[in-house]
Amino acid sequence: MSEERGSGSGSDRTRSSPVTRRRLLALAGAGAAAGVAGCNALGGDPTDEQAGTDPPSASPGADAATAEPTADRTATTTPTTHTETATGTPVPSGFDASVLDDSPSSHVAPTDGFADASWLSGAMPEVVTVTTLDASGEGSLRWALNREGARVVVFEVGGVIDLDGESLSVSRPNVFVAGQTAPSPGITVIRGGIHVNTDNVILQHLRARPGDELAAPIDAITNDDGSNVIIDHCTASWGTDEGLSTNSPDAPDVTLSNNLVAECLVDSIHPKGAHSMGSLVMNNSDNVTIAGNLWAHNVGRHPRLKGGTSTAVVNNVMYDFDRGTNLGGGVSDETTASIVGNYYRAGTITDESEPVVGATFTDADGPVRAYVAYNETDPSMPVVDQGAPIESLSERPVWPEGITTRRASDAYEAVLAGVGARPADRTAHDRRIVADVRDRSGSPIDSQDDVGGYPELEPTTRELSVPDEDLGAWLREFTVAVESV
Repeated sequence: MSEERGSGSGSDRTRSSPVTRRRLLALAGAGAAAGVAGCNALGGDPTDEQAGTDPPSASPGADAATAEPTADRTATTTPTTHTETATGTPVPSGFDASVLDDSPSSHVAPTDGFADASWLSGAMPEVVTVTTLDASGEGSLRWALNREGARVVVFEVGGVIDLDGESLSVSRPNVFVAGQTAPSPGITVIRGGIHVNTDNVILQHLRARPGDELAAPIDAITNDDGSNVIIDHCTASWGTDEGLSTNSPDAPDVTLSNNLVAECLVDSIHPKGAHSMGSLVMNNSDNVTIAGNLWAHNVGRHPRLKGGTSTAVVNNVMYDFDRGTNLGGGVSDETTASIVGNYYRAGTITDESEPVVGATFTDADGPVRAYVAYNETDPSMPVVDQGAPIESLSERPVWPEGITTRRASDAYEAVLAGVGARPADRTAHDRRIVADVRDRSGSPIDSQDDVGGYPELEPTTRELSVPDEDLGAWLREFTVAVESV
């Protein structure tokens, strides 16, 4: 099945017309289909409390996670403040980063984790416009990423960027890639991935589908060595190593939120043979938040948290896996984790007799300490491997202050409705994955050719009129358009 969409109104070029919310919604396309969740059998943890609260056995004074009953959160967007020159002319003082403090489609906002957007609030960032779907050259996404200084990358084009084996490297700091500004069908990169190698990075509303037409295995999207990195509302599929991972041993504060990680290829080009791994938190990565994501049709690593890592795994959905969440290994340093309010749903390759949370000690034997609570399984499966060397904690050892939780069964519905690059403007492959989760159908794949091959998306263009001030509020309109379902 090809990932095809017509251009529709996305081909308009109308600098003179105001960018109204009605027009943006027309460009964004139809929303995600609604559905009913399956069985909500609980998986053996304290069950009748709302996700995020500590179990009755928690010691007095334990650091309780206060749950909010609803994800209907209102952004408190304040106008951009100004200073004045000697002549009295107002000058913008910076980007209003508070627009990232809530998400139109999720109870998990981009800045709810350990990473923040405070670097945007300094001098007004440069707005860099992508005007071509070429893999390189002036006006390309690669060109925009390689520019220096604080910058916000926006798009006047939509469609497929064929990287032809040359992955995109985000190697210069202080960049916000706002894929929501692209006209429908948005931005999809193929035959390559997106790899972060620097600090202060925000990636939103992008799709990466590397596939197997590459010389070596790669992640679809990965943070290789960046601190204060946010990857939010992206789609990572057909990775040949992992789908979406982070490897930042000396660079803490990473947030992976509201992403769709699907169909990492099984019997493909990985030198180990069958692979298909969802997400890896590499050795000594510190202060990692993984929240509101969906994994589907991957064999393992949902996620795997290696030695020396500290991670909060909150309100995610895991579907059709052979191995669920695994902790430890790699180095002998202590692994700490808070695994709260996640929904594990069995699929075609899931052994329903096996626990969904365990420990991995393939190359080291470091201690593992974890708070595991309010996770649900569907159907009923063991949650924690009782034979694994995991020290069970009564309070969370790692937790970002800004995050709120939902009961796992409620998070299941919220994630399926709002996950991925453009929840209100999903292309065929993303729609198919979400439908598989709801219908308990589908299975892992060996090649993108098993599901119709690389996407064919008609190129679209739309000229943007970037405002001189209130840039954050302007970008927020695009976010609402692609996320509101």
